[in-house]
Amino acid sequence: MRTLSAPFLCIAAALLAGCGSSLDLPSAEESRASAADHRTRTAALDSSINAAAAGLPGGADIVSRTRLSAVNRLLDRVTAAGTKDVHVEFLATRPLWREETTVLGIPVVNHIDIESGRLDIDLKRFRFTGTDANTLTAEIEIEGEGRAAVSGRYAGVPASASPTARFYLRDSIRFVIAAADSDAVRLTPLPKTVMLKTKVSVSLLGWNVPYDREIPLSSTDLIRPVVVPSALRSEIVFPLPAAQYGEQRLEYVRRFISFTRSSVRTVNGVLEYRGTIDLTKE
Repeated sequence: MRTLSAPFLCIAAALLAGCGSSLDLPSAEESRASAADHRTRTAALDSSINAAAAGLPGGADIVSRTRLSAVNRLLDRVTAAGTKDVHVEFLATRPLWREETTVLGIPVVNHIDIESGRLDIDLKRFRFTGTDANTLTAEIEIEGEGRAAVSGRYAGVPASASPTARFYLRDSIRFVIAAADSDAVRLTPLPKTVMLKTKVSVSLLGWNVPYDREIPLSSTDLIRPVVVPSALRSEIVFPLPAAQYGEQRLEYVRRFISFTRSSVRTVNGVLEYRGTIDLTKE
């Protein structure tokens, strides 16, 4: 067994004494006071966090709120673009107008038929104006203009023309809003009869026939359910230890973020979307 010399023990004792004298340790009373102060500060922070969390909705990983005014600003830009939004091809309509009369005692049938045509439709206005029990009310204004190929017979004389056709619609339609496919929003129009104002003036062999009528349409035929996909799709990469030791010490696993168990509601002019975040493989 190896023994230590007396000089070495003296040097070690001196070093330990010197180290002990350089440490400024708090007293027991100071330690208790510091611990009490930390408990007070921790309780105050916990109280602030709990108060903030109490105002947050629970039961969902993500909550998004969008004011209708923000949506309307976007829609205003779309409708103010001045472009023709929809092009419609006329179907053959025979007859568009028909009358039976006599000429010199001879019975004749005057009629006008639409053979074909094209109509350009412009969405002039689409704005959400209110919410009520998970429904949105929207004001819609549509106008269109085009030309139609028209043929007919007047007093037994056949003729054809290309009159200008116009129509106009302005009304309010309510939509039911609901979550669709977990990460999308569906707007479904409620049934309502709206009036489409049409006007066609046909000049045929000096015979002017104005066709001005309000045509009743169902809102569910005019507008199909609209599905708005979520813009909150993304992906995240997790670093993990490499399966085998080497130069590449980390591996990266990609997961896609999707939303499930979603719900949508309207609250005081605000559209609220809630969903649960799921991470899925490629």
